Amino acid sequence: MTPLEERLKAALDARAQTYEAGQNAWLSVRARTPLPPRRGRWLLAAIPVAVIALFVPVLLNGGLGRNSAADPGTLQRRLMTGLTPVGEPVELDGLKLWFAKGKLGNPQFCALSGRGREPVGSCAPVHGMGPGTYEGSAAGKDAATVLDYGLAQPESAGVRAVTGDGRRIAGAVHRVPGAPMVIWSVSFAAAEQVTKVEFLDAAQRVLGEMPRAMLTSRSRKAKPAGLPYEMAGGLSLRPYQVPNDTQPGATDLEVIWTRAGKEVGSIPLKEAYLWKGGAADRPWPVRLQAEDGVVFGAARPDVARIVWTREGRELTLTPRPDPWGLNLGLFALTADARDEDRRHTLVAYDARGAEIWRDDPPPEKQEEFAFSGERISDKIVVPGTEDFSFGPVELWFTKNTDGTLLCASGGVRPEGRKSGGCSTIELDRRFSSRDFLATYLPEPGAVLAYGALSPATEAVTAVTVDGTRIPAQILKVKGGPAAVWAVRHPANVKIAAFAHREKGRELERVDVWDHNCSQIPTREGAGQALPGGVSAHLRAPMCLHFWKDGKVLPGSFERLPGTNLRAIVGLEQPVQWSQHKDTWYGFALPGTARIEGASRSGRVAAETVPDPWGHGVAMFAAPVPDGVAKKGLHWPDLSFTGYDAAGKVLWTWDRAGLS
Repeated sequence: MTPLEERLKAALDARAQTYEAGQNAWLSVRARTPLPPRRGRWLLAAIPVAVIALFVPVLLNGGLGRNSAADPGTLQRRLMTGLTPVGEPVELDGLKLWFAKGKLGNPQFCALSGRGREPVGSCAPVHGMGPGTYEGSAAGKDAATVLDYGLAQPESAGVRAVTGDGRRIAGAVHRVPGAPMVIWSVSFAAAEQVTKVEFLDAAQRVLGEMPRAMLTSRSRKAKPAGLPYEMAGGLSLRPYQVPNDTQPGATDLEVIWTRAGKEVGSIPLKEAYLWKGGAADRPWPVRLQAEDGVVFGAARPDVARIVWTREGRELTLTPRPDPWGLNLGLFALTADARDEDRRHTLVAYDARGAEIWRDDPPPEKQEEFAFSGERISDKIVVPGTEDFSFGPVELWFTKNTDGTLLCASGGVRPEGRKSGGCSTIELDRRFSSRDFLATYLPEPGAVLAYGALSPATEAVTAVTVDGTRIPAQILKVKGGPAAVWAVRHPANVKIAAFAHREKGRELERVDVWDHNCSQIPTREGAGQALPGGVSAHLRAPMCLHFWKDGKVLPGSFERLPGTNLRAIVGLEQPVQWSQHKDTWYGFALPGTARIEGASRSGRVAAETVPDPWGHGVAMFAAPVPDGVAKKGLHWPDLSFTGYDAAGKVLWTWDRAGLS
């Protein structure tokens, strides 16, 4: 056959695969990481799987298969099986976008496109992390325009795309009553080089941004190594030479799957770990993934048939040779994830029907989560979590080769499965790590934050963005190395930080959770002018930034909502400061007229001025000598001294370099 005929045959094979299913075919799998991020992944042995396939018949026309997929309305009804709609759909240039919730109240975001030869749709969990998400990109009706869309936090009042040369293109925010996030969309000419989107508040201040590279993180800098290949469910895959992460100038061959303009999976073709399951001696001849309504993947060339079995029901997948001669078997089947079942059997057969590989479920007695290590404490029930889905919440300690871990069980993940897991604790740190569990029912839902209590800590408080304080429970754990703290708050209440009060210490240890100070800052008003062309600007609700030459200087000074800057300087830390190249800047205890600092790199000094906001601190900025600028001021031997207006020592801080 000619190359054109080969490509045509491969395309027809792929179209035929859309409809291949036996009478016992069942609907299969979504398995995702709880933190986002990456929506969809290759499913390995320990990954829960369950899928529901939406099959469409084949009509013959002159011997060629022609797609007669269900109309968009029918597909939408199938996607909504087991889900409850939230609000009304948003319709945008051939796209229908809407929210739904699962049987446990877990939120879902759904998208459906009625364009092309068949409608393509999906429903996926809403994780709600970060300022927003990129959910997809679609070509306009005339292919000369592009529509990008995604989700943003409820406080977002506007959105705009930013081009490589800095131009802004206004978009739209669509609010759906009862939804956990807002939908955003931006339409622009296909020729535009859009690099990111920015999310704006009601005053048009930037709340955060999302790079457009999130859509195509792997292929963006890669070179195509073959023509695109279309498969079922709106999938397109293509081989690329992807830059090697560790060897500059080198590339690796990968096949990358995209859907709705967004990368959904890839398979590296390095022999070192191709068809391996995490170990060099562990064969894994099938790479299978479920991504928003389609099950797809690749198999070793000797795999002729794949059977997925659950409770006697089977899904059969038949790999087809790839069109690029890469020795891969490719498969795809439209599907919609619904069931949360974690038990399955995956079997690969060769062309003679002989079994060549099997992945069986774990024993029935095995716990739902692979809790790491040996339990070293009793389990405790967290009071007030009896109404959590899969509740009440339980906490306990385990130990393994990595150290001591705090484990939890209870609540529900966004995808509708029971939540739980373990995380390492380090009690010698200022405060140990904290984790979260959530329940969506009863509405509006609730979040439980928890962690191990450091020995010096007396109390832990959650602080909301409006300054409200919610005290944590302190719970003793028999046999454990420490007590634990736990604080519950409504899911629709945003937590800015956690404050840890220690014995004999004036200042609270603050664990900032809402890092809006690290988002793109806006210089508001004239601020406080300081020497060297520096100015200080206070930004609600909790941020202080320093600016010079029209740019924000590194280091954001965050305070708890409802407090002032005086609350983050005290006897233990009388000055907050930062350095950028030839300038150092910050603020100190009230009454400080001059600050001197010294370390192995040299000495610095600065005169202060009162802050203009009534926060009761002394502001400063000053140049640093060349030696300090080159070596940096922050060394272990760093110390500061503060003087009053008469030149008398007001305070000293000898261990500043170890803070």
